[in-house]
Amino acid sequence: MDGKHFFVEKVSDTSADILLAEGLASLLGDIQLIQYKTQEGIELRDAGPYFEITLLHSVEASRLPSMSSVSVVLPHASEKQRDKVKKGGKTLDGFDYDGEMSRSKSRREQLSKLAPGLRTPDAWLKKAPELMEMISEEIDTRLAHYHAISSMKIASSFNELAVRWSELTDGQRQLHVDLLLKLFAQPENDVAAAIAAWQKMAKEQGLAGKVLVTALQIVNPTTGKGANRAKASELTIGNQGSFWLLELLKFRGFMEVAAPLVIKESKDRKTYVLSPKHMRLETIQAVMREFRAVLWPTTAIKLDILASLRFAQILVGHYKNLYQSSSLRKSRGKESIKSIAHGFEVTSYKDMGSAYAAMNIALINLPAWLSLPENQEQAKVSGELLDEHVQVIQYIRNSKGEEGAEEYELLRLYRDFLSGNDLRPFWKFAAMYGSYLMSQRAKNSSRYIRPLSFKGMEKLLMSDPVTNRDTLEIVNNKGFQHIADAIRCATIIPQNRRILYDDRTYEIRYDLGPELIRKARHKDEFLIALSEFLFKYNAETVQEDEKAIKDIAKKEGHKPRPLTSQDRKERHLRYMTGEDDLKAIVDLVDNHAPEVVGTLLVACGYSFKGAANKMPKQEGDTMTPEEEEELENDTR
Repeated sequence: MDGKHFFVEKVSDTSADILLAEGLASLLGDIQLIQYKTQEGIELRDAGPYFEITLLHSVEASRLPSMSSVSVVLPHASEKQRDKVKKGGKTLDGFDYDGEMSRSKSRREQLSKLAPGLRTPDAWLKKAPELMEMISEEIDTRLAHYHAISSMKIASSFNELAVRWSELTDGQRQLHVDLLLKLFAQPENDVAAAIAAWQKMAKEQGLAGKVLVTALQIVNPTTGKGANRAKASELTIGNQGSFWLLELLKFRGFMEVAAPLVIKESKDRKTYVLSPKHMRLETIQAVMREFRAVLWPTTAIKLDILASLRFAQILVGHYKNLYQSSSLRKSRGKESIKSIAHGFEVTSYKDMGSAYAAMNIALINLPAWLSLPENQEQAKVSGELLDEHVQVIQYIRNSKGEEGAEEYELLRLYRDFLSGNDLRPFWKFAAMYGSYLMSQRAKNSSRYIRPLSFKGMEKLLMSDPVTNRDTLEIVNNKGFQHIADAIRCATIIPQNRRILYDDRTYEIRYDLGPELIRKARHKDEFLIALSEFLFKYNAETVQEDEKAIKDIAKKEGHKPRPLTSQDRKERHLRYMTGEDDLKAIVDLVDNHAPEVVGTLLVACGYSFKGAANKMPKQEGDTMTPEEEEELENDTR
């Protein structure tokens, strides 16, 4: 045992293992800070059957510093808990729950006075100056943890663990740390031997308290009543017991690496626990503090999606700040975000009235298509792409602010996209989203819903050009791009112009996207449907061109002449497609599945093709005439 490497065996293969590993790493960080004046260099690595913790400096039982200032977790010091302890003639110091709740309420009242755009998670993420001026003190994100402990009615059980540690003498704390160092010195943790050693120590030191305590479901998602046996053998199944020191460490990890939330307009809860692959302790702590500050309650499925995207945003911002602070900083080469973390272990809890029950356990992946930025420019590009996706997901709700069957299906497709290393669910999502966007604007023209950008789609494809080679071949085809432009000029552009200017020059094809997707299941049906659309599209284009030619000739007082590009720009006229464009689609369909080509065509056709920084930033914003003109003119 060199005092620099410790191992936490995976016993349950759930978030409980992560919490224990993070709790131990954090405790070792406190000891290293006291002894060596630094917490840097501590790493947590998923090594398969166990987590490995590596320290920069050795922590050994024979050279432990004073532990008097080390508190593993603060007790839940609400007024109710203080009164309970007071009856026994004691006092309770810890996390000022009531005080923090009061400060949180005051902060919300302050925020209500700000503009709507500043009352958003994005304003927190971007650290908007007006917001930062109003919030004078840093938010203690542990309030959500203590609120979860209170809501799940386990404050007394939690406090028993926290107080047991706080009542130990300095020498007794050192003995307990010695026991932990020995327990986690090997990949296989002999918990039975540690329990026996503690019982002997407790007898010698005169320590009160049971060696085994209830494995609370908040940090052990699979150990609720009736959940700890493969098959129930009796009507009443009691709680599962666990070594109290391990449960204490899990709560330390819970404070560091978990984000507990209440689902919007519900009492049900979800807890997100970061599953690290290879990260520094200081990075985990910093990123998770910021993550908890910007992951706000919403619907269950949106929480899953936004948890992944928000964490990626924060991590990219973290790298951006590193590159800004040192332009000479070198990257480790091209790596996926999943090289440092798997994603989030998510536990869903159902409010049963008198208690909460764990209903589902799942893993939400991080965006596998996102590479860690290698420089400041890449960090900027990645940040813009993530911002776009976050805004799109936030806008998916109907005019009543609810999520019906259509919204749920869209969100489900996007979550599938996040869950796998495959862009196909994204193209299905993008194709459906374009039609959804138009239908929502048709119902409420004053509501602006952000479309996906074509540039964002290109960035997504270029994140892995080798894997996405076939898709890039399709999207980069000129004929494909011309017909995608035609779809755009028959859908989102004329709808925008009708809403903004009451321009009725061209028919709006609301049914085009769904029809092409439906027909794309069969090659012949798809090509017939596309040909019929292009025939009508070109006929309508020629008709409007002829009207413009006659009008220009009349105004200029000479014979009709061909339209120039300037004429088209001034009159907002579109271009025709050519025979070669359709031939290109036929060739693509022959080389690729028609459903693939059709889905990509609709997805790209309904995308915004202007500059990403011209997009409206908040729902309700509208495009300026100049931005609208850019959307139209950037189709060829």
